[in-house]
Amino acid sequence: MQMKKRLISFALALTLALGLAVPALAAEGGYSDVPEDHWAAESVRQATELGLFEGVGGGRFGLGQPISRAAFVTALVRLFGWEAVSPEGRFEDVPDGKWYASAVETALANEALVSGSRAFRPEEAITREEMASMIVRGLGYASLAPMAAELGTPFDDVTLNEGFIAIAYDMGLISGMEDGRFAPEETATREQAAAVLVRLYERWHAESQRVSADSYGEQLIIPAPEASLETGMPVTPPEPMAELYEALRRARRDGLYMDGLVLRLTAGGVRTVVSGGEIAESGPITAAEVRELLDSGANDYYSARYESAYCIYQPEEGRTVVAWYQNEAGMAAKLQLARMFGVKKYTLG
Repeated sequence: MQMKKRLISFALALTLALGLAVPALAAEGGYSDVPEDHWAAESVRQATELGLFEGVGGGRFGLGQPISRAAFVTALVRLFGWEAVSPEGRFEDVPDGKWYASAVETALANEALVSGSRAFRPEEAITREEMASMIVRGLGYASLAPMAAELGTPFDDVTLNEGFIAIAYDMGLISGMEDGRFAPEETATREQAAAVLVRLYERWHAESQRVSADSYGEQLIIPAPEASLETGMPVTPPEPMAELYEALRRARRDGLYMDGLVLRLTAGGVRTVVSGGEIAESGPITAAEVRELLDSGANDYYSARYESAYCIYQPEEGRTVVAWYQNEAGMAAKLQLARMFGVKKYTLG
């Protein structure tokens, strides 16, 4: 009888040990509720290591649980590394003392949130559409959304913020559902948000590599717009952002190998001479000629719409020269957009 009790006790202990084995193994990866073979396990691990996410307590990540708008915007602020902004109470449902108050104000200051609303709804679960919108706004690509909406998405169930969803989808940050829907109003789980943010982090913090013009790889070339006076002055920015986005989108949808693609950027620019209200001549200029123009005292400006610089001067009465050219800020913005599509190689020509 005593031996039987020992056997029963041993069997019970063994059963308990085996029952605890799976959570223990999962815990080694960071959280007891995230199995090592789960599709999001690596994303959860990376998001935690990067400091984007924390668990829900008790050694658990909160697998399968929805993520609140406050938690997502906090992770987004950490990812972009924005300087914290002191709470100013611009949202009536975001009290100053809340843990997420500064993050919400910081995201608003960096235009990741739509201004004008008095409510942020911090405790509500974020939807897939809201997640895409915050990301694209945070990247600074809100101006591309109208054009992206015109190009469309492959999802029949997208009717609101179509351009923002299109951009996030085209960049490969957010995919559709298995049944072909995007499901914009469905809430995102914590692991889904982790996967999206890790993808974003890798693209955002990637580095571009300059290669020689004759290096191996298919080149992506965006022609400069033809000079015209429809806008009041000739607008010929090198690699305009809208055209660059459309070219990158087309390349991805055509199935090109984005990591092997080489983006060709203009080293100089385009100079256009206007005389008597008409275009007298227009043609490319080199980077050296651009430097000469700037050294001569031409008034220079920057267009955030095109992410390109331009200068204007009058060599003589009745003649105006407008030169759009590549500068460091514009080139950095274009390389960033290319990296968001996975294109990290570029050349100057």
